[in-house]
Amino acid sequence: MSTLLEAETPATTPTDSVATQPRMTGWVTPLQLVAVVGFALLFLYHNYLPLFHSDLWGHVAYGDWILSHRQLPTTDPFAELATGVPVLATAWLGQVVFALVDRAWPVEGLADLFAVVVLLTSLLLVAAAHQRSGSGVIAMVCALLAFGVAWSRHAVQRPEIFGQLGCATLLLILARQNWLDAGGSLFLRVKSRNRWLLPCGLCCLFALWANLHGSFIVGVGVLGIAVVGRLWDRWCLSRDWRAAFCSPQAHREWLALEFAIAGCCVNPYGIDLIVQTIAFPTHPNLKSVLEWYPLEMLSLEGLPMAASWVLTAVVLRKSRRSFSSAEVLLLLALNAAVCLRVRMIAWYAPVWAIVLAPHLADVCQQFTSQLSGSAGWWRQKSLASTAMTVLTVWLTFCLSPISRPILGGKPRPLTQQLSHQTPLGVTNWLQQTAPQGLIYAPQWWGDWLAWRGPTNVRVMATTNSIHLLPAQCWQDYLCISAADVGWTDRLDRYRINTVVVCRELQPDLSAALAAHSEWKRVFQDSLSQVYQRRSLETVSRTQTPLEVTTAERHP
Repeated sequence: MSTLLEAETPATTPTDSVATQPRMTGWVTPLQLVAVVGFALLFLYHNYLPLFHSDLWGHVAYGDWILSHRQLPTTDPFAELATGVPVLATAWLGQVVFALVDRAWPVEGLADLFAVVVLLTSLLLVAAAHQRSGSGVIAMVCALLAFGVAWSRHAVQRPEIFGQLGCATLLLILARQNWLDAGGSLFLRVKSRNRWLLPCGLCCLFALWANLHGSFIVGVGVLGIAVVGRLWDRWCLSRDWRAAFCSPQAHREWLALEFAIAGCCVNPYGIDLIVQTIAFPTHPNLKSVLEWYPLEMLSLEGLPMAASWVLTAVVLRKSRRSFSSAEVLLLLALNAAVCLRVRMIAWYAPVWAIVLAPHLADVCQQFTSQLSGSAGWWRQKSLASTAMTVLTVWLTFCLSPISRPILGGKPRPLTQQLSHQTPLGVTNWLQQTAPQGLIYAPQWWGDWLAWRGPTNVRVMATTNSIHLLPAQCWQDYLCISAADVGWTDRLDRYRINTVVVCRELQPDLSAALAAHSEWKRVFQDSLSQVYQRRSLETVSRTQTPLEVTTAERHP
């Protein structure tokens, strides 16, 4: 890390006296110590962050099912209403990793894994920003900006974290190859012995990424835009399409892109995974899911996006560096992606920060000489800074939950490890009563109940099965959730005798059930309620829950 954040030492003239040179008595500068403290706080925060109550547990359940059956599921094993709809386990390897960690160190291990992956991602982003800006300070600022813009996604604990790690790795590769810059490197000759190193490395990266999470398609897009941008810059310099397409550097770039796409095909589904991942955002059921909404300016995502646009405008106005075509195309493409699907902010933020890094460094150099001037005390290596750095790392390890399997100590109570919205009371009640038949529960609790609920529990919907449910089933779920007209008929249609309600997010359904003479409340705590029919006789209906026409199913 000291190499990563070390500032360049200005050259001295022959007349400089040896006595005036600062004596190096350590390996770490105060500036690097500040960076280490920042990373330590980042790690501690994410290690103590409670595990989310939603689809994380669906992914753990999927991974456990894969390990137990030693095969990939062909249909959703936890959503009865999705029976017959083919499943593409786009994150199967990430799910297996989650399940293995949970088996080795239940619950707490998932928090440790999350913190470690977030830390590695941040380190790679800092390395990429440092590579482009040449300044450790600017690199840290860029990483902080990326974290701030994507603040709404900081607590996402799902295989997506592996995708963010892959994205940061790709950005570091592009930064080291100068593929986001304009200039002399456009026609740089590549030594023959290194020609295959980059394509093979990208092939391995995308082969791993494609099995960990479906966000690999974003990486392909970023790489493809970088290649096209360099092609355009090369043509603008030479005004010769032949020179632009046929230069040795162009061959290397196209070869790298082809190898990356080939790596994406190294998965259990082959090229079908790429096709299905591209088509996935168009699924009609996702229109009612919050993170797939278009961007709204007055939201947790809209305000940081607006701030990023303002900062980008300032940098565009003040930077003396030229923006390359790749940088412009990346910003335009990812801005459009966020405006269409708000969850894309997780990929916009790191790319935006890395694109801005050299320009932000140039703007800062215009206002201060500290980035390129003489070294101050904060840039001088010292034994005290080195000792404080070692102490900080050790204390971070000792104070974090990740140290308990090694240093000993009691694990945290389950209520501290899990989000406060995790339905522990409902789970205990269901395990004691084991109600029969299909259960209505909020889909954000469905994954947890399928994982921690009674054996063979049957829930109407889970977060991971939204895109697998037939359209009519999903609309019926939404109708029940909002207590819209006909909600009782839909409960009858699916022969549902037990309804689990989130008191905070489903007040209308709670009030409707309380006012209905056919339902009685059998459980309640501060978070949830459970209602059952006063008569548990099966509802007499000619249509069973699974009698849905093939035309209604959406693979």
